[in-house]
Amino acid sequence: MNENLMKKFEREVTKDKIDSCLIQHDGKTVFEYYRNNKMKERQHKIYSVTKSILSILVGIAIDKGYIPHVHTPITAYFPDSRKDSAGDEITIKHLLTMTSGLHWPGNTAMIPSKNWVKFVLSQPVEYKPGEERVYSCGSSQLISAILQKATGLDTVSFAQKHLFMPLGITQYKWNRDSQGIAIGGFGLNMKTEDLLKIGMLYMNNGQWKSKQIVPSDWVKESTAASVKINNTFSYGYHWWVLTGDDQEFPIPETFFALGKNGQYIFVVPSYKLTAVFTSDITDDSSRPIEYFKKYLLANACIKS
Repeated sequence: MNENLMKKFEREVTKDKIDSCLIQHDGKTVFEYYRNNKMKERQHKIYSVTKSILSILVGIAIDKGYIPHVHTPITAYFPDSRKDSAGDEITIKHLLTMTSGLHWPGNTAMIPSKNWVKFVLSQPVEYKPGEERVYSCGSSQLISAILQKATGLDTVSFAQKHLFMPLGITQYKWNRDSQGIAIGGFGLNMKTEDLLKIGMLYMNNGQWKSKQIVPSDWVKESTAASVKINNTFSYGYHWWVLTGDDQEFPIPETFFALGKNGQYIFVVPSYKLTAVFTSDITDDSSRPIEYFKKYLLANACIKS
């Protein structure tokens, strides 16, 4: 890769509040940074990157026949949840794309409640399902509950069996709500090297060491731009999609997982590029996106 760009990238990363960064290009690790020795072994709090991993689990559950398809109404799992018609209209896809239409008062309202799933399901309908996107950790919590109901395993056990163990991921922590349901929106803590494995899995269309862990069709469908956010970003099934154009070069197909305070998994299939950031950035957590675009995408563009 272009040496000058990588040196500039390294200077930016090391002077910012980046805890760790791993970059793999064309099957090789080309950059590795840890702010200190502890960061390599730390199980980082990845916040909403949890959502993208939850999306992977939905694809696996559909492939194994536990869930029929994304158009399955949520009333199949919560039959007594609503007394109006909204429950019949809201589907798993609406939860994945954050377009359920349910009011979302925020995590600060959900977290103190005794039953998070009931809290989310009791919210009034503000929009017809599919019409408006409202970012909601409540939608993710419903998905985690659906996985538990559909598979007969709690979400953590299902992830361990069908995703983490095949990838060799053994050190992680997934927090649960008071009902024992894994927190779908922000509950995971993982090591940087294991986040890179998640990115590499999707880089390789769901395949890991010649074994298909996630259906390739699901990888493509879940990372496609389902809902346009603005001229720069769109949203898929709990994955973000970079759709804007840089002033100097066109942005190739890029999707990413995003968590509070600067947690990222970037995947650029056409450049065989995967990058992971864990951070403690509280003032502007979008800075890793700018570093990624300015140095890594530009670098790959020059090489291509």
